[in-house]
Amino acid sequence: MRLAPRDAATVFVASFVLFSSTAALAAKPFVGPDGWDHTVAVTPTPQLPRAQESWKKADGEVLIYLSDGGLSYDDTVAAVKKNVADNAIKTAVDRDRTCAGKRAHEIELTFAPTIVHQIIVDEAPGVTKLTYSRPVGTAMAADATAAITSYCGS
Repeated sequence: MRLAPRDAATVFVASFVLFSSTAALAAKPFVGPDGWDHTVAVTPTPQLPRAQESWKKADGEVLIYLSDGGLSYDDTVAAVKKNVADNAIKTAVDRDRTCAGKRAHEIELTFAPTIVHQIIVDEAPGVTKLTYSRPVGTAMAADATAAITSYCGS
């Protein structure tokens, strides 16, 4: 049976949306540090392939996991780089890397009194962002580093 062009396009779009949503939902789960205050802000669904969780410590450290099947990796990294350039922000880290075998970009900036360290991962389709912030003068928490390393690999 041959489909009319309009019907074929509808089937293609529907299968692409289903694949995109399923792929975003299948993104590797992130396990945050034990003992931190954990909040699940958004749970993904096939209609909204987005997840957001945060872990907070009383000393001001925060680790945020965001997975969004509707974001583009290239657009997300370009927006971050443009923001850094437009605002003449100095970065301590600004490099491409891999995370969980996927291309990723890592950046670290200081917005006194906070240091923000972020890894943006290409989920193709979609993006995962791991954002860890801590007060200036505070070393990265070993358990936060371990959670990020466990997710990304060495």
